[in-house]
Amino acid sequence: MALLIPATTAHAQSGSASDLINAVNQLRQSLGLDAYVVDSYLMSFAQSHSDYMASLGQWTHTRADGTTSNDYGIKENVAMGNNMSVQHTVNSIWSDYIHWQTMTAYASGKVGAGVATVNGVVYYTLNVLPGDTAIKQPSTDSSGVGAQAGETEPSSLLVAAQQVITATPNADGSVIHTVRYGETLWVISEAYEVPIDQILTNSGLSLGTTLVNEGQELIIIPPADPTATPTITNTPTPITPTPTLPRPTMTPFPTRTPMPTPTPTSPPSALHKALSDGKSFGLGLILTSGLGLITVIYLGFIKKR
Repeated sequence: MALLIPATTAHAQSGSASDLINAVNQLRQSLGLDAYVVDSYLMSFAQSHSDYMASLGQWTHTRADGTTSNDYGIKENVAMGNNMSVQHTVNSIWSDYIHWQTMTAYASGKVGAGVATVNGVVYYTLNVLPGDTAIKQPSTDSSGVGAQAGETEPSSLLVAAQQVITATPNADGSVIHTVRYGETLWVISEAYEVPIDQILTNSGLSLGTTLVNEGQELIIIPPADPTATPTITNTPTPITPTPTLPRPTMTPFPTRTPMPTPTPTSPPSALHKALSDGKSFGLGLILTSGLGLITVIYLGFIKKR
């Protein structure tokens, strides 16, 4: 099992996947171990994970498909940092017990590495498919003669992140960790899940710091800023004018339509009246005819005389 390694400060120029494998095999050879054999599948496996971490901008052991290297029986170390060198990664960041196991705990194995760089940040992945035999490293007794040890243990007795006893937050919200024997800056960062650079900044240490001493205090989380008591300002409540109802408008009464003035008519004449009455008209006609006849006879009689 490998720990997640937070970003750290650059110490030299970053290297390639081949440089990373060479550095690991040089470490193994210095311990009398055979070099890991480069495997094309593991090379692709590691490179795809470095590319994925670079796309996220953070380190992780969870792959793009949601699996982890452990699901395939593969050991894995990861790290990231600004232009971080291969030597610094292998000899410092991966110097804790668990990462050391990936590189040196097996007598043989296959190896692959991946490196991706984005905006100067380097993402390293080392994958190892262990051989069947776990090694037993020699230790030195008081006489200086090599003796067989049990399972592999680093001589520095470094502890893993899960062994770190985290501090209880103080009343002001700060968390201060006192370094214990065997603890490194890397495992402390893992235990609290706080980036190394943040711990160094909080503790007033330079970003290039890699070593911490037993009894040294590290400020994991600084005190919370005191919350200022808000000043209550009496703001007068604005008076909203009540809208005035409009005065009612009188409904106009309907106007009288002027009646037409009757045109005075003159009374009908006697002749008009007579003519307007059928019976009177007939009687008048007879009388007129009779009167005319009498007149004619009379005039004729006079002429004869």
